[in-house]
This record gives sequence, C-alpha cells and structure tokens, in this order.
Amino acid sequence: QGGGRPTGRGVGMKGSDIGSEVTVDFREALQGAELHLTLQDGGSPITVRIPAGADDGDRVRVPGHGAPGPFGGANGDLVLAIRVRPHRYFERKGLDLYLDLPINVAEAYRGAKVRIPTPEGDVTLTVPKRAQSGQQLRLKGKGVHRKKDQGDLYVRFLVRLPDSDSKDV
Repeated sequence: QGGGRPTGRGVGMKGSDIGSEVTVDFREALQGAELHLTLQDGGSPITVRIPAGADDGDRVRVPGHGAPGPFGGANGDLVLAIRVRPHRYFERKGLDLYLDLPINVAEAYRGAKVRIPTPEGDVTLTVPKRAQSGQQLRLKGKGVHRKKDQGDLYVRFLVRLPDSDSKDV
C-alpha cells in the first residue's frame, strides 16, 4: 500500500548525461589546455582538461557532472563538444597543417631563407631557387601532435608580383 522505499526499475540508476559546447583557441587545441568552467546550475567551478591535439567536434566527458540519478543514483556525465576557433595562418586537415606563404619574385627566383611559424615556434625555411606559386614543401612532424601520432606542416608558396615597377628581380 504505498509507503516505504521504491523498488524495481529506476532505483539507483545513473542520471542523464548533459551535453554542452566549449570553444577553445587554435593553440589551446593543439597544445592542450585546462579550462575552469562554472556550470549553469550554479554549482562549484570545475576544471576540464582539453587533450593536446583536440580537433573541432571532439568530445570530452566529465564524469559526475550531469543530471542527478533518480532515487539516489549516481549523477550522469557532462559531455562537452569542442569547437576550435580558426587560426589566421594555419588550416587544419586531420593531423596535418597547411600554411600559405607569400614570397616576392626575387625570393622565388633566387631562393631565400625565411622565418615561418609552426605550432612549436618559428623555424627557418629554405625557399628553393625558381620556386613556383602553388608549389608545396612538407615539414615532417611539424603538424599536430596527438598522443603518439604526429602530422606534417605543408607550406605553399604564393609568389606576389610587385605593386610598382621594381628592379628587385
């Protein structure tokens, strides 16, 4: 007749998972980051670790921060979808990065040494003599590092003609 403790299904069941999104900078996604978030329910702040090499659309599960379970069951999980802000120089495809590098006619014709950005800092790249616009060079291992895998950085030359008459060719 009613009273007492509930029995049967639902007792001690885990609560529902709650989904949300978090946006990180390109560099944070590549290097990994620790985010300090405050949930909408006004609970205490939580720290979420974004793994190195995270990509747009990846998910991070935070156990125990979802909906409470019915009849005293465990809380569900918070599932965060990662959104990565685009970078102004790099384009990412899987673990590989792509960089368009403007060079002038003299650099393309004679070859040159130029500084270029990589996720780990600037490096010197040798532009080969008579480089063509659209030509690519691959820098092995200079792309995204994710666990034991690593991508490459592809540099595409964009030969820029001078805006005015110049003897610098």
